[in-house]
Amino acid sequence: MNEITESQDQRSAAVSLRGISKLFDDVTAVDSVDLDIGDSEFFALLGPSGCGKTTTLRMIAGLEIPSAGSLQIFGEEVGSLPPNKRPVNTVFQNYALFPHMSVADNVAFGLKMRKIPKSEISTRVHEAISLVRMTGMEDRRPNQLSGGQQQRVALARALVNRPKVLLLDEPLAALDLKLRQEMQFELKQLQREVGITFVFVTHDQEEALALSDRIGVMNDGRLLQVGTPEEMYDAPIDRFVADFIGRSNFLNGTLESAEVVCLANGQRIRVPQVDAVSVGDEVQVSLRPERVMIGDLDSAPHDSAQLSGTVETETFLGNSVVYRVALDWMTIEVEADHRPDVERYHAGDRVDLWWRDDAVAVVRP
Repeated sequence: MNEITESQDQRSAAVSLRGISKLFDDVTAVDSVDLDIGDSEFFALLGPSGCGKTTTLRMIAGLEIPSAGSLQIFGEEVGSLPPNKRPVNTVFQNYALFPHMSVADNVAFGLKMRKIPKSEISTRVHEAISLVRMTGMEDRRPNQLSGGQQQRVALARALVNRPKVLLLDEPLAALDLKLRQEMQFELKQLQREVGITFVFVTHDQEEALALSDRIGVMNDGRLLQVGTPEEMYDAPIDRFVADFIGRSNFLNGTLESAEVVCLANGQRIRVPQVDAVSVGDEVQVSLRPERVMIGDLDSAPHDSAQLSGTVETETFLGNSVVYRVALDWMTIEVEADHRPDVERYHAGDRVDLWWRDDAVAVVRP
């Protein structure tokens, strides 16, 4: 895998962007993005507010016209086509349901506008409502539904048109945490059932990791890295990606060889082979808190990286405890399981830390 693209496992591209840019006056919202999204893939565009992810989605939808570049859907150039001429539908964060219409009428609205025969509308609406598990609620109005039920109606309204690509603009952001987690599971299951391409925009890294086949991380209008959730978490390309997807400690150092970094305290540690930076470069070692072991060094492999420090604080999270440990030259976070057989530490305790070579990733600062 290179920085931006990877094999599509022989899947045809549902959406292809080549050099796509969008300017608003003198502001570049999206900057020369190249991206292929596979047929039947669940793809997440992830990044902070203002990074360009929603503008990219709106260009795919036809709600914004690219300032430059090529945009194809299943091989057809669509960059200048209006939304109704593209084989896509969009689900927005606010759902945009008609409050005076029933569930069935909301779902049927688009079909009626296209003058689909009544008998076909009835069949397709029934299928779509059943697909999102809303059978029996056809006559209810939106104000009689929970947030999760309204979300399902919005999905049914989009799916009833049988799009080739479904675009979702932070559709779960308005839900509370527990309902959002439940809807994540249902959304992924729904995508598998309908078998079409989902392009999902979110700023929530846990949501992207849970739902996606692949993730693209954006910042300042640029697409920084694309990969599977595992690749993005385990092998981030730079500090921004590592810091945005999960929590990480960053240890400053210098790359001495393809597999050795000399840390700022003079200690040398082994790292997975590095290709993106050169020997002699200043680098940072990304070390996830849950991959740092705390406690008896007797259980540590003899060639593991080892440090010692003093616990500054402890934070109990239920299934784990997060320790802030002060080293002589920096402070790092360590996340340990909370179990009866795992020793608990407290502020002021002197502790030993260690980790395996493959627990770290070398990233550009």
